[in-house]
Amino acid sequence: SHVYADQTNVTDAIIQSRYELTKQKGSRYVPAAFLTGLLDPVSSREEFLQLFADLEGKLPVMVMSTKGAPKRSKAEMEALRGAKGVSKFVEVEGALLPQEEYPSLV
Repeated sequence: SHVYADQTNVTDAIIQSRYELTKQKGSRYVPAAFLTGLLDPVSSREEFLQLFADLEGKLPVMVMSTKGAPKRSKAEMEALRGAKGVSKFVEVEGALLPQEEYPSLV
C-alpha cells in the first residue's frame, strides 16, 4: 500500500477503524474528494509554498517527510525542504501515515 510502508503495521484494529469511518453520514464521498484533490485549499505548488511563506516569522513550522512516500507526494514534501517559512524539515520511516505506522518516531 502507498499509505503504510510495512504491511505488518496494518492491524485488525486499524482496518476496523477505517471501516467505521465509512459508516459516518456523508463519508462515502470523502475518499474520492481527497484523492482527486477536491479538498485541497490551493491549485498549484506556488500557492502551496506561499501558505508556508506567509508563516515566516510568525510561528515555527516543522515539515515531516517520509522515506516511503509515493513519488508525487514525495515531490510536494521535498518542495518544502528549505522553503521560506519552514523552520525544520525531517524525514522519517513510513509512507503517508507515519504518525499511525510509527507513532514513537513522530
